[in-house]
Amino acid sequence: MTPPSSHAVLVLGAGLAGLTTAYHLRQRGYHTTLLDHPDWLDGFGTDTSQPASIVLGCYHETRRVLRALDGEMPSKNDRTIPLEFRMFDGRIAPYQSARLPGAFQWMMSLFSFHGLSWQDRWRLFSHVEQIWEQAQTLPADLENRTADEWLTTAGQSPEARERIWDPLAQWLAGNRLVRLSAATFVHLLSTVFLRDASNARLTHPTGSVDQRFMAPMKQALDKSDVRIIRLTHQPTLRFGQTGVSEVRLHDDIRLRANRYVIALSYQNLLQLLPERLLTRYAYFAQITELKSLSEVAIQVTCPATKQHPGLLLLSGRPFHQLISTSFGSGEIGYRLSAVGNALTELNNDQLIDAAQAEMCELLPGTVREGVTIRSIFREHHAALLLAPGAARLRPLQQSPIQNLLVAGAWTDTGWPANLESALVSAHRCAELVAGHTS
Repeated sequence: MTPPSSHAVLVLGAGLAGLTTAYHLRQRGYHTTLLDHPDWLDGFGTDTSQPASIVLGCYHETRRVLRALDGEMPSKNDRTIPLEFRMFDGRIAPYQSARLPGAFQWMMSLFSFHGLSWQDRWRLFSHVEQIWEQAQTLPADLENRTADEWLTTAGQSPEARERIWDPLAQWLAGNRLVRLSAATFVHLLSTVFLRDASNARLTHPTGSVDQRFMAPMKQALDKSDVRIIRLTHQPTLRFGQTGVSEVRLHDDIRLRANRYVIALSYQNLLQLLPERLLTRYAYFAQITELKSLSEVAIQVTCPATKQHPGLLLLSGRPFHQLISTSFGSGEIGYRLSAVGNALTELNNDQLIDAAQAEMCELLPGTVREGVTIRSIFREHHAALLLAPGAARLRPLQQSPIQNLLVAGAWTDTGWPANLESALVSAHRCAELVAGHTS
């Protein structure tokens, strides 16, 4: 049995959220132990083998963690890439963020963006300008409306919503306009596009989630004598009058700490909790109402073309986005992906056929024989359903159990459930632990 200590923290989950929590705690001098189980998952873009996701300039926590892990040797292969939209007629409309002070940057960026008609650009500008001048305010019921409804009110045409705003919502939030909360969409738009020009800058990190985040964290934790205990059976959380009293393993080993952090998917979290907590606390009961969306992603290579590295958002296509990366070896790598649509139900042979057909359509002159399938990813918890009302279901990191914290991309961080959200939640957990024991 481990003796409890005011500086002892037990983290359940050694995925990205759990490792990052332990990484921050160890830097603050806490004695941290992680438990891991093969059935435990992070989900939401944190699969170890998946390529690290594109990092926006406003993803401050992701950038901070990367700088800390890279140290004096930042990756020279990380690239700034453009954001582009493919129109129905095959034209490519790039979005370029103007480097001007204050509001001038988004105004010039908007008026120079040819993906929207002049009428749609002017209506959007007028709508935002009126809000800034307080001639009208954002509706108070945005969380109860869909993004599609809000954009319609803002005067955006059906073509603009289908060709620009829906692909953008799919990329930023993993949800289509017709099911995405207007409050979430407006918050993302204002954060990414209406503040500093650098917020909309896209960086494509090389390597996988494991290579860029998890492996370096494990190395740092190993040097600090942080233990990772590999489990073969699910542990049991024991609760006393004041909170979690211990974690009991299958061989009757009992682990005790001052604070406990559950850094797992919400499904795994619910499996660890006794039924009485679900009925007693709305905090836990609401988690049962969260819903996830599946993603399918296919990595392919083609002979070198004039295609430059970048992010291409697709509308009216079976896939939602295409990320291209130059290998400098006569090949260009591509990642086709789609969230929450019929493609996720196809078998591998059908997906390969769809991917080859898509590449031939997107890159004129490409033949099926030149499209090589490298890998197929299936993620059942790739995005959190962010429909109206869903925001209230996402829990804060501090649970109603005083010594129990929750980390994960799906918790309430102000971001969709993505890599940035996972890292933000881990940092907040470490801050809460430090605040309670300082």
